[in-house]
Amino acid sequence: MTVQRNKQITDSFCTSINAFYNALLRECGPFTLNPDTRRFVITHPESGEQLTIPCRHHATTGRHILGTALVLEAYGKARPVTFAESVDWCLDHPQLRRFSDARSRALFRQRVLSSQQNLKQTHNHLRNRLDRIFHEDADFIDSEQALINGHSIHPCPKDRGNMSGSDTLNYAPEYGGRFPLAWYSVDRTCLTTHQGTRQSVECMTASLLDSDGSCRAATAPGQVLIPCHPFQHRQWQAHPVIQRLQQGGKVRFLGFGRPDWQATSSLRAIWSENHDWMLKFSLSVRITNSIRHLQPEEAMRGPGLTRLLEREPLTRWRRANPSFRLLGEPVSLALCDDDGSPLPETTIVFRENPFRGRSARHCEVLASLLQDDPRTGLSRLALRLLARHAGKKEAHRWFRRYLDVAVAPLLEAQSEYGLLFGAHQQNLILKLDNDLMPCFAWFRDCQGTGFTSQASEKLGKSLGSLIRNSDNQPPDELGIRLFSYYLFINSTFNVISSLAASGLTGEEALLRQLRHWLEQKRSTATDPGVIDYLLHSQQLHAKNNLLCCLQALNENTLEDIASIYHPMVNPLLTDHPATNNIGQGLQNHDDQRDYQLNEDL
Repeated sequence: MTVQRNKQITDSFCTSINAFYNALLRECGPFTLNPDTRRFVITHPESGEQLTIPCRHHATTGRHILGTALVLEAYGKARPVTFAESVDWCLDHPQLRRFSDARSRALFRQRVLSSQQNLKQTHNHLRNRLDRIFHEDADFIDSEQALINGHSIHPCPKDRGNMSGSDTLNYAPEYGGRFPLAWYSVDRTCLTTHQGTRQSVECMTASLLDSDGSCRAATAPGQVLIPCHPFQHRQWQAHPVIQRLQQGGKVRFLGFGRPDWQATSSLRAIWSENHDWMLKFSLSVRITNSIRHLQPEEAMRGPGLTRLLEREPLTRWRRANPSFRLLGEPVSLALCDDDGSPLPETTIVFRENPFRGRSARHCEVLASLLQDDPRTGLSRLALRLLARHAGKKEAHRWFRRYLDVAVAPLLEAQSEYGLLFGAHQQNLILKLDNDLMPCFAWFRDCQGTGFTSQASEKLGKSLGSLIRNSDNQPPDELGIRLFSYYLFINSTFNVISSLAASGLTGEEALLRQLRHWLEQKRSTATDPGVIDYLLHSQQLHAKNNLLCCLQALNENTLEDIASIYHPMVNPLLTDHPATNNIGQGLQNHDDQRDYQLNEDL
């Protein structure tokens, strides 16, 4: 590929434009799509000005592939505008002004432009690795650290608030850094734990210790060793309660271990090839819609779910789905304040780590498979299939395998047992076979689980205390909306748009396939609430990522979670017109590395 051609491709796609405007178009529309110019049109009702955004691929499922040539039309004249200028123009739009004040708009603008700058730096830093990221085989940690774009429908997917540039280089997954754990010795009276296993906290932490045993020797009687993320270590040292505990000798910092650890795509969850456990920490960083502190009620969910999964009827569900597994989180712990209440900033979760050695090969997080190559707008999934000269048949086979391996067990857990799993793209990991087809799936993140009213009947009395203490039984209607957003709108619809944008197959054909698959599942579902919602509702509900960010809401601590969801047209309705032919896909089947892109008007 020539240098000139590379520049043409780079100029035709912008990650920030796609993430920002896909969120705005979905949340604040409907906006007109001009079929002649292939542009979305956003009109300012007071000035009459129009901002137009090129659409290279239109998706009824909600994630379009957008071009870069933003144009502002005013007083009969049209001029190109930069992304930053377009954001300023949007923030003056009445639809955004009525949801915000001047201060929140200024903070929002800062976060959007910070994300844009971070994305530019990352893409520039990794420019020599992009072929590897989007075209070559990957193991678990390769895939986790390949999520360089962040959330594909969010105004500031790579803003990290108070993380400095050096922190980002050290701890952000895309930079591939290795770092040590900080080790503390904590008096048992200052520690709260939740356990879903007979294995003690002492045994689990001991398995993480360095072989030289220096931290073990430093432990005082009546104290427990606990690990801390090195970024959060600074937050602990500055915390007034922890400072008092340290002064009283109840908490002691022992030092750092070996640099064995790497960040996964979620930043606060870390992995090491040398240990049986991954660790998930509270991190005092705002990412997307929340400050990443694990709340006390969230910390109970993993251990509680571990206990449930070891009993009938969930052991039956596990046996019936041998190609699917939940990554257990059997233990959580946190330091306590003076009243004995857990400090959310100090929560630590132990998570199973099956991704070691040969077992890590070809295990890929769905979000990395579906993210857009910043040079082309095509996903890793599409590029990998195209490199094998795949066509429509292979695309539909991949989609069916994904549905059977990853979606079916989660849907069965909901319809038969009342379990709700927040299975968005970052929480689903697929193992691919030699033909790149999904053959095994994992769900992670027990904090994102809940229960419907049916669960109490199916899972027995043991569920009662878990629901009461972990605050995760929403009203059934809301539970259906949340479950469907994560597993279908966020994950499955993005699989559809990724495959369709490549020209491998059409969006309408994939939607028909999904509808037929859901109809088959309904015939045996005990509780068909989710399936009926997907098949028959005029509208589905998606998260307000842009408006949530604009209002500086912390999603983790909202009392009314339904308030940050908005209706969208249901693309599964049979009478919904398919318009995915705009652009006819983005690639040229004759040459997998040279793309016939639509003109970026």
